[in-house]
Amino acid sequence: MGVEKHWQRQRNLNSYLIALALACLLPVVAVSGIAVWSAGTAYKDAATARLNDTARTLANAIEGELDSRFANMSVLAQHRETPNAEPLPEPEQWALGASNNVALIPSDRVPVLRARSAAAADAALLAIRTQANVVSNVLTTGNEPRLVLAVPTPTGERGAAAFVMSTSPQELIQTLQRGKRALTDILVAVTDGNGRILARSRDADRFVGQVAPDWPRLEALGTSAGLFTAKTIEGVPIVLSFQKLAGTPGWVIIVGESTSVFDARWRDPMLKLLLGAGASVLLAVCAAIWLGGRILQPVQALARYSNAIADGKETDAAVVAPSSIREFETLRQSFARAECSLRNEKRRYRTIAETGAIVLWRRDGDGGAGLASGWEQLTGRPESEVEGQEWTSAIHPEDRPITTAAWAAALAGSTSLDVEFRLKISDGRWLWVRSQGAPVLDQDGQIIEWVGLLEDIDERKRAQADIAHLAHHDTLTGLGNRTLFHQRLEQAAANTRLGLDSALLCLDLDLFKQVNDTLGHPVGDALLCAVADRLRGCAGNADCLVRLGGDEFAVIQSEGLQPDAAVSLGCRVVEALCAPYEIGGHQITIGASVGVTLIGDDSTDIDAYFKRADKALYRAKQDGRGRVCFHDQDEMLVGMAELAAKGKSQRQEHAREQPQMRS
Repeated sequence: MGVEKHWQRQRNLNSYLIALALACLLPVVAVSGIAVWSAGTAYKDAATARLNDTARTLANAIEGELDSRFANMSVLAQHRETPNAEPLPEPEQWALGASNNVALIPSDRVPVLRARSAAAADAALLAIRTQANVVSNVLTTGNEPRLVLAVPTPTGERGAAAFVMSTSPQELIQTLQRGKRALTDILVAVTDGNGRILARSRDADRFVGQVAPDWPRLEALGTSAGLFTAKTIEGVPIVLSFQKLAGTPGWVIIVGESTSVFDARWRDPMLKLLLGAGASVLLAVCAAIWLGGRILQPVQALARYSNAIADGKETDAAVVAPSSIREFETLRQSFARAECSLRNEKRRYRTIAETGAIVLWRRDGDGGAGLASGWEQLTGRPESEVEGQEWTSAIHPEDRPITTAAWAAALAGSTSLDVEFRLKISDGRWLWVRSQGAPVLDQDGQIIEWVGLLEDIDERKRAQADIAHLAHHDTLTGLGNRTLFHQRLEQAAANTRLGLDSALLCLDLDLFKQVNDTLGHPVGDALLCAVADRLRGCAGNADCLVRLGGDEFAVIQSEGLQPDAAVSLGCRVVEALCAPYEIGGHQITIGASVGVTLIGDDSTDIDAYFKRADKALYRAKQDGRGRVCFHDQDEMLVGMAELAAKGKSQRQEHAREQPQMRS
């Protein structure tokens, strides 16, 4: 009977252990589910990005092919105005079906071309009227689809005219397959503005000229790019990404992948992750059950041991069998070690103090003379100065009032002490430390002594200072960020009530984007850092320099008499930033435009000052860049800025037109 009850008791305890293990696994299961879902989403986003990137790449390639052809035809257009130029084919000699056939179409000969192809004539006429390059939608001559490209000639003595080229749409796909790159895993198609297929990477001969399936759905989206599911002409479900081509009458590049292949790219990895997570949970449950059995035996033994102690029986930890689990073995031995640990406690703390990790200090009841173990190891100063209180002279002068007030408050209220301050250590450095302590009371509540510790927190304080700096400064250039900008602008606005003049200068780098696009972002970042260094050289010590984002900067000028100081600073900035840069083996010349507004007490909204300076900057860029402009409120100062800007060199004038880059 007793055995049965014991078995029942054991079974219930095991049940609790299993329930505890399962409860502990619930967060793991939840986190695993979230991880699987997140991974599936990430894989799906990657598959989507692959299609979108392919569509953008192919769109750029096709646009480049069209630009190349327009460039070649533009050479012919320029040739027409060349004296003694050789005659070019007339409309009667132009055939729509001939590949890459080019003819000159004067405006008075458009009717001749219209007899052969109304669409080609319309393209030529549109190019002549708009003086812009024109590309047609798909045309059909016999069974062969064609495209027409038209380029206007410069207006001259020979009258208005356009060059017209006939070309095959399929050459667009052939362009994409140069370099033996076969588009085998995806379907690529190009449609015109009416949805008719211009070119196709598969079975082009069968489907060119037909309207693409689901074209109304694509048009209904009303966007220049996107992703949706559809069906191919063959009826195969497909996920496709589309990108409209610039400079065309609504042409669209379509990159598609079968739904089964697309889904496999993200579902298969997600399924593997799900199976792995399930296997991990099952393994964890089995391990928990096994560990529960290992834990149960020492728990029962310790329970019997504790019951014997509670009953007042003389026993020994040795009656409990040793456990392979370290924590239980430690607990088994803890009773025997307790008295020894108490005797050695003071010795252990002193040993820690002597390593220099902390300083253990003591003072008498009224806060007088004391002792400090580990003082010399931490500070390098003699321990004897602690006893006579000479150590207080090592406290930083700015922190002495704080420490004095904290100690006086602790003495007056018999409360704990917690204060941070700087100490001058033996090598002359200032070390941040934290002093914590409390009074030791006797049975009557009287203070016997004060005890505490002194801890080195210098690394933490420096980390906090670094974090505070990062919160107000740009990580790339080291200049202030928008947070610091708003704080200093508010301060400058408040200072105007005290009669302190200040000004806000907003500046923008001219043609910086071309440097990024041509030489890459690393060179662009290095250029921004060089610009920041030059701004520091132009501004005064009290001025606030900030990077608002991208290639936009601002200066809050707090020195000098306004508006002369703002005019002078703006011109210095333009001159400095227009000078050539030597970065990564490249010589780069860019420009800069500056908008200025004075900070007065006529507005309480600091955003108004920023809008004024930004408006002035916009006007500076409109007026030709590389100049300083004041806001309309300061119209009387515009003349001053323009007069100061007349001294700019020819190099700066050229920098307004295009960035100069030489390797």
